[in-house]
This record gives sequence, structure tokens and C-alpha cells, in this order.
Amino acid sequence: MRWCWSTRPSRSKLMKIALFHNPSAGNRPLDANRLIRHFAEGGYEVIYAATDQKGWESVFRNSFDRAVIAGGDGTVSRVAPWLAARNIPFCILPLGTANNCAKTLGQTHAVEVVVANLCSAGTKKVDLGIVTTPRGHRVFIESLGIGLLAQFMAEMRMLEKKKSSRDRLTAAERLTGALKYLRLLAKEYPESFCELLLDDKPLAGNFLLLEAANMGLIGPNLNLIPHVNPGDGSFEVVWIGTNQRKEWREYLKDLQDGVESTPPIHTTRCHQIVFRHVDAPAHIDGKVFVTMITPTVVRNQTGALDLVVIGEGER
Repeated sequence: MRWCWSTRPSRSKLMKIALFHNPSAGNRPLDANRLIRHFAEGGYEVIYAATDQKGWESVFRNSFDRAVIAGGDGTVSRVAPWLAARNIPFCILPLGTANNCAKTLGQTHAVEVVVANLCSAGTKKVDLGIVTTPRGHRVFIESLGIGLLAQFMAEMRMLEKKKSSRDRLTAAERLTGALKYLRLLAKEYPESFCELLLDDKPLAGNFLLLEAANMGLIGPNLNLIPHVNPGDGSFEVVWIGTNQRKEWREYLKDLQDGVESTPPIHTTRCHQIVFRHVDAPAHIDGKVFVTMITPTVVRNQTGALDLVVIGEGER
């Protein structure tokens, strides 16, 4: 872990920020020194933590005013619960591959724009999901799901590690490759039986995938919920039934070819989900589980996070 403080006397009292950085995210366009320099020269007192190093959580022993998460969706998912527990406003500097959270939340600004606006920008509320199983609790910001996407996440992680492809490909190339692999996997992936309650409404059947989403973009930038509101206190639940495999693969082919089309999904909204039976792998954000322990209860923690809203239209 590395610590750095600004000594630039640009304000009578410097705003203290925590900079949570994943140095291995995406194509690593900004290293630690450059990131720290940007904020220090902008007049901030900076506490730096590399989230790929053990003990990064010790940053929270200090007090600070705002946080910047410089990384991808995995970094956002890791840091967000800590910020929610301490009511610390944050913004995202997207450095990952998919950046689903940053894109959904409108956090796609360059570092210079973030530096210029972080101190004066207002905030808005964003929800978190709370997952309770017989073994404990987990928190998610993006989505929880079962079936195809969970299996895809597990296999893509193994493939990237085996081929060491992350350093050789751009983010766009990785996303294109991911869509191609997801389409291939969807051809033979078995449908899974799932029984659940959406609020008080039962839903049961065989699904190719089912996702409870807080963000509009999921996985390799799948725009399944274009009009999502991550602060409305509810989840968007989407699923693909047994008769939609062909249409789903055609949709993925369109995306792979750069053609936007409407995803062949069922969708509804709810505030709470109870998984009674699941015969499929599951994921909570980027964490994959071979099986889901049941019963599993998913609740919405409304307005758990304070998101710093950088000025619209500035890129």
C-alpha cells in the first residue's frame, strides 16, 4: 500500500480524498504516480490505496471527505460496501474493460474533469443489493444471477488466465471476444430449473439465465435494461426462457457485429427476491459460485451509496 499527501496550498483547507486504484485494471492507462499527481496538483490531500494489495481496507482507519474509485466493475464492487457503511460520497474513474457501473451511472469522465469538479459536485443516491444465505451476507452493486452468465464469467476468467490475453488486447477487443465466447457457450449450455418469489409473486421454470440487476449494463456490456434507475429502491429482474435460445444467440451476434438490437428477454421489477431452489451456478457481481445455497434472500438497500455527480456533458 502506498500513501501520498498533497502539499499544494491552493485552498485554506484541502479536501481529503481516498484514491482506490486497481493498477491491473483494463489496459492500465494511468499508473499510480500519474493518478496521485493529477489530484495532488488539483489541490487535494490524497490517501492512496492499491486494491490489488492485501490490507487496502486499512485506509478506512483515516477520515476523508470523498473517494475516487479508479478501476473496473470489480473494484467498484469491492469498495462500494465500505463507502456505504461510512456514508462517504464517491465517484468512479473507469479504467476497466466493461465498466458497466460507470457507464450506467454516467461516470465516464476523464481524470482532468473529475479533478476539476470533485470538490464542488453534488451527490445522488444509489442502491445496493443485500444477499442473505444460511452462511452469511454479501453485497452487490451491479447484479446477481444464475445460469449462463455465471458460467460464462467463470470460464472467461480461466481462459484469460490461461492465455494471458489481458495485456495483449484492448478493452474493445476483449469485449468482442467475450461476446463471441458467450454466444458459443449459449449454443449448448443446459437450461436450469429455478424456483423463486419476486416480492410475493412465484416464478418457477427452466431458464437459460436469470439476473436481478441494479445496473442497466451486465456482463460484456449487455444493455438489457436501457432505462434502469439504480436509485429507485427496486431490482430489474430479467430472464431467458427455454424457447428463446436461438433469439438470444442472434442478439449476441448482432452485438458482436456492432448492431444494436432489442434483447429477447422477459423482465419485471421487484423489491425482494427469495430463491427457493436453484439448480445452476450463480454470481454476485463478479464473484462466481458453483451452486447457490437456498433459501437465498435478496433485498434492496435503497439509497445506500452517495454518488458524486460530475457535470453532465463534460468528457
